[in-house]
Amino acid sequence: MTDYDLFSPAFKANPFPTFAALREHEPIYAHTAPDGRTIWYVTRYEDVAAVLRDGDRFGKDPRHAQPAAADVPHRRAPAGRPQQSINQNMLFSDPPDHTRLRALVSQAFTPRRVLAMSDRIHETAEQLIDRMQRDDQRDVIAAYALPLPVIVISDMLGIPAADRDAVAVWSQAIISPGSRGLNYSARKRNVRAFMEYLRDLFARRQADPQDDLITALVQAETGGQRLSESELFSMVALLLVTGHETTVNLIGNGALALWQAPSQQERLQADAALWPTAVEELLRYDGPVETSTSRWVRADTEFGGRVMRRSDLMRAVIASANRDFDQFDRPDELDVGRSDNRHLAFGLGTHYCLGAPLARLEAVIALESLFRRLPRARPVLPPLAWRSGVLFRGLRALPVRYE
Repeated sequence: MTDYDLFSPAFKANPFPTFAALREHEPIYAHTAPDGRTIWYVTRYEDVAAVLRDGDRFGKDPRHAQPAAADVPHRRAPAGRPQQSINQNMLFSDPPDHTRLRALVSQAFTPRRVLAMSDRIHETAEQLIDRMQRDDQRDVIAAYALPLPVIVISDMLGIPAADRDAVAVWSQAIISPGSRGLNYSARKRNVRAFMEYLRDLFARRQADPQDDLITALVQAETGGQRLSESELFSMVALLLVTGHETTVNLIGNGALALWQAPSQQERLQADAALWPTAVEELLRYDGPVETSTSRWVRADTEFGGRVMRRSDLMRAVIASANRDFDQFDRPDELDVGRSDNRHLAFGLGTHYCLGAPLARLEAVIALESLFRRLPRARPVLPPLAWRSGVLFRGLRALPVRYE
């Protein structure tokens, strides 16, 4: 059995040759984690799709994969225990909890609400590009790809502009503490500060409803049930992070891919109607998510000829599936006019990304505006610094020069 490098900076800079080798030689690869747990990396398109669809065998709630003694009835953590409260969302749940939570959140996160943000996204993109030019800002991530989706999701939620930076720090500390080098105590302080802020905001929206997403979440009801306070905390944190984390990567990775493929950039300059198709291709070619969020083997099973044990961890490698030669013609080539592009960048099945329409809308507007307004910008290469971690795929910075 070959040991594959899945964590080094060199791998993060270009993981696709490693994924190709895995698909050919060990498409379901067993990696032993430092704690002794087996982590299965699933890399072929058909297998990844099967894992994403199979919630019966591969669950999102780790409690459903623990030894039998731990399989107790589901109990909500009290609001005073912040470390548990932040996990009361769709990302970490299985049916029937997931079904109930998604139904409630879907009432708030509607297509109408997303489409209503189109003008605001255009306005924000233009203002950020104006500032880049005025202040001679050269990092596309820091000056454009990061602030744009942060502003958009904050506006949708109804978070005041004056609070936006603090809320972004708190939510990052909750979901991705390693990105800020926080220890346990610092993370706990951030969680409590965030919960206190949101508790006050929820109370204000209950007393004085507004046309925003937090009000809609507070008011959402199905079957006589509403989101609990813990679920509201966790859902807002999830929307904040997933509402900008993946879109930052999509804009950054997409801009880099187009700059590295001048012929495709020229096609878009000649025909702006191609932008929606181009975004689908950028999602496939070098999308914002490397692997799906964690899934757990719920009972001993066999999958793809491999025996998996209860509580093993599954990682469906979306970035590999989207480059599978058995699914896509010329998968290592960027083709902004690619048709029938059934990529898996937003997942599949019951956990398909609820925010996919917003991410698509933001990416189309952000990338079209960037390349229209800065047609002579070019990335400063090499080297590029890619963020560590197995879940997201994104750049730490993307410096450019103006030719």
